[in-house]
Amino acid sequence: MRLTGVGGVFSAAHQPPEGGDVHGHSYEVIAWFEAGEDARVLQARLAAMLEPLDHRVLPIDMASGEAIAEHVGRGLDGCRQVDVRRPLERIYARWVAD
Repeated sequence: MRLTGVGGVFSAAHQPPEGGDVHGHSYEVIAWFEAGEDARVLQARLAAMLEPLDHRVLPIDMASGEAIAEHVGRGLDGCRQVDVRRPLERIYARWVAD
C-alpha cells in the first residue's frame, strides 16, 4: 500500500489525566491517506481539523497524544494513520485505522 502524508502543527494546553498543573505543548500531526488524492486538499482538511485545537485548553479526554491522534484520524474521511509528535520532549503517539 502506498500512503500520502500531510502535516500540521498546533499549540495547546492540557490538564494531565493523573492531575497536576495545566501546561502547554507544541504538537506536530501527520495524517496518512492512501495515495491518490491531492496532497494540498488533504493538508487543507487536516488544517481545518487542527484549527479549533490551536491555542486552546484541550478537553480532559484529549490530554494524551494517543487521544489526539485518534480524534484526528476518526475525524478525517479516508485517514489510515495519524502520528502525533511532541518533538521537544521526544514523545510520540500513533493511531492506526481498524
